[in-house]
Amino acid sequence: MLTEKYDFRITDQMTIPLRPHWIANDSYREKCKMLVLNRSKGEIHKVDFSKVTDYIKEGDVICFNDSTII
Repeated sequence: MLTEKYDFRITDQMTIPLRPHWIANDSYREKCKMLVLNRSKGEIHKVDFSKVTDYIKEGDVICFNDSTII
């Protein structure tokens, strides 16, 4: 397999700043949403992230993604 086919250049115009203007203040974090899947009913709901503890049970695993563009 030739890995050269996967080489590409990322320009500044293709990336976002580490702290974009739309999350420059904490009010954005307060309005953060999450998707909740009810597998038994096959339903998906969008709820405030502040309600996350309503959906966590003992033994659950939570994965947080704090990735950035390198």
